[in-house]
Amino acid sequence: IIYCLSRKKVEEIAQLLNVNGFRAAPYHAGLDPDVRIKNQDDFLNEEVDIIVATIAFGMGIDKPDVRFVVHYDVPKSLEGYYQETGRSGRDGLEGHCLMFYSHNDLNKLEKFNKDKPVQERENARILLQEMEFYAESPVCRRRQLLHYFGEEYKENNCGMCDNCTHPRERFDGTEFVKIALEAVQQTNERFGLGHLVHVIRGIEDEYVKSYGHFDLKVFGKGDTEDTDFWKSVIRQALVYQYLEKDIENIGVLRVTEKGKKFIKKPHPVELARDHDFTTAVDEEEESSERQ
Repeated sequence: IIYCLSRKKVEEIAQLLNVNGFRAAPYHAGLDPDVRIKNQDDFLNEEVDIIVATIAFGMGIDKPDVRFVVHYDVPKSLEGYYQETGRSGRDGLEGHCLMFYSHNDLNKLEKFNKDKPVQERENARILLQEMEFYAESPVCRRRQLLHYFGEEYKENNCGMCDNCTHPRERFDGTEFVKIALEAVQQTNERFGLGHLVHVIRGIEDEYVKSYGHFDLKVFGKGDTEDTDFWKSVIRQALVYQYLEKDIENIGVLRVTEKGKKFIKKPHPVELARDHDFTTAVDEEEESSERQ
């Protein structure tokens, strides 16, 4: 199954595959119901090998031997990603999941959301942010997904995902994690990622000024590292359960019991460098937007 976000892209990819000798069929809500049912049946009966679809496909379909799920576009949320990748390997045998990702995809999805009501737009933005964190994170994919859904994966290496089979560069993150936790504590556990990074890096924006956070001990302690670095440190502190999300307030972070013990008595923590998915195309687009 190849998932695309738009009907147009579904048609394009299905056609491209057919031209190159693969048996592929499109599936999206814009097709005639008869065509849609035929394509679905052809896939189930193995008349075609590949279905190229929007997320409309797969609800209630249980084909146990799907071997590959490809996300041609980034999904809108980790919930969607989890559900769609879960369509592979239902027979208990191996299933491979591949996601194509670039920042540019996220920018497109942000634009889709701009006409929604404010609260809906904010919720969609947070879901997208989670998707971005997942894609760029160096932590085991299985561990991250289970953590996102409130479960703990205790193995150090799943032996399957890209981050476990091709590990990223690692470094001693003890001092960085300590600074991140101090920032959460000293701002009274009332803020999210963006504000915390500004406090750590010593950036006096309007929020930092209005809350007087430039007076905190932790303010500017991490000014030698960039924004992306600190975002990664905070996200890894979340996955390793030194921090947790505040269930009542979307986006707000709190220090866990494990985190409080760590502040009092730090122990060595290894972190890994994030992936950098910035491409020449993204940079060109950004510079043309600025002009």
